[in-house]
Amino acid sequence: MTDRPRPLAGRRVLVTRTREQAEGLVDRLHEAGASVVIVPLITTVPIADPEAIARIAAEVGTAPSPRWVAFTSATAVRLVVGAVGGSALAGMLVAAVGPATAAALDAEGAAPDLVAGEHDASGLAAAMLDRGMTGATVWVPVAEGARGGLSESLRSAGASVTVQHIYRSVMPVSAPERLRAALAGGIDAITLTSGSTARNLVDALGSNGVPAGVVIVCIGNQTAAEARAAGLTVAAIAAEASVDGLVRALTECLAPQPLR
Repeated sequence: MTDRPRPLAGRRVLVTRTREQAEGLVDRLHEAGASVVIVPLITTVPIADPEAIARIAAEVGTAPSPRWVAFTSATAVRLVVGAVGGSALAGMLVAAVGPATAAALDAEGAAPDLVAGEHDASGLAAAMLDRGMTGATVWVPVAEGARGGLSESLRSAGASVTVQHIYRSVMPVSAPERLRAALAGGIDAITLTSGSTARNLVDALGSNGVPAGVVIVCIGNQTAAEARAAGLTVAAIAAEASVDGLVRALTECLAPQPLR
């Protein structure tokens, strides 16, 4: 029996979400041989009370068919199900932006009816449009400031869309200090999995900027676009917006570079 390849052996990778949020990514990086440093650059602050979430769920649940709820993050799944329970989604078609969000739904007993092939807001919009949106009622519980044009695309196709901002992503107070300490210890790559982590990375770095030789690798095109808009240089983008895709992109990006 041969050992599993460890293409990231000797590499030190910075993950910008909590261990719980990025569990799959951290595990895959360890399997690939990388040393992982976790510095969460976002934390979640709920901004919609459970009664407000329950009210929208009830309104959508009694609307004419087809009725949809579209989830663009696992965080939104946890907050909605925590407020109303998985049974409140029973009368709706459930859409998920990608595997992590779908897994969160499965864990709550609310298996998705649709999972986007391209794991970002535009990919979710395209997948839902393929199902036909004329006359549909769609509930989109999202983070404040969420981007990607999902609601606009659905409305243009004839859907009635309710966007409900249920949480806010903010940078932890300790993030700048923890980031400086991590970078001082030597980092080969920083992974970004959302526009929020990109913007907060820039804020946490302040005037220092990304150290020379540290590459930034993004999970998808939307994250990369927001990273560039924030002033970051993106070295690689995962061909598939998933944990495995991100690890492959990291491996291909770091392979030509000497070990530190």
